[in-house]
Amino acid sequence: MNAIDILKKDHQEVELLFSEFMSADKDDFSGRADLFQQIDRALIIHTDAEEQIFYPAAKKFSPDSVKRALSEHHEIKELLVDLIDLEVDDPGFDNRMKTLIQRVQTHVQEEEGRGGVMEIAVQNLHTRELVDLGRRILQLKKESEEELAA
Repeated sequence: MNAIDILKKDHQEVELLFSEFMSADKDDFSGRADLFQQIDRALIIHTDAEEQIFYPAAKKFSPDSVKRALSEHHEIKELLVDLIDLEVDDPGFDNRMKTLIQRVQTHVQEEEGRGGVMEIAVQNLHTRELVDLGRRILQLKKESEEELAA
């Protein structure tokens, strides 16, 4: 599986988690907290994979896109820290979660869209390079999952 396919699959999984969170019963604090933890973990592992493996490979072809994406990652991580400091039943939690969802969705659209860093990578990297990046991303994700589970 190549890097682009893996990263797009991550995007889809996070979008599904967002949908589950937003449709969860507001009084199901435990379920909502569990979903938020899954969202947090998925976003942290995904951003680490992009920042450590994918973006360095794409930077030589699209430095401005990578710079913008890194800035967006920083904003997303700050929102996650804000959310971690709140309880899911806190009145401000849902508003911050909506902001997080909007920022992530915008980021994904920019990455996957026309002229985005993923399209530029496909145009400039050989298939074998994308497959190698994918292998490295899967390894990093596996190691990250193991660390978080410990």
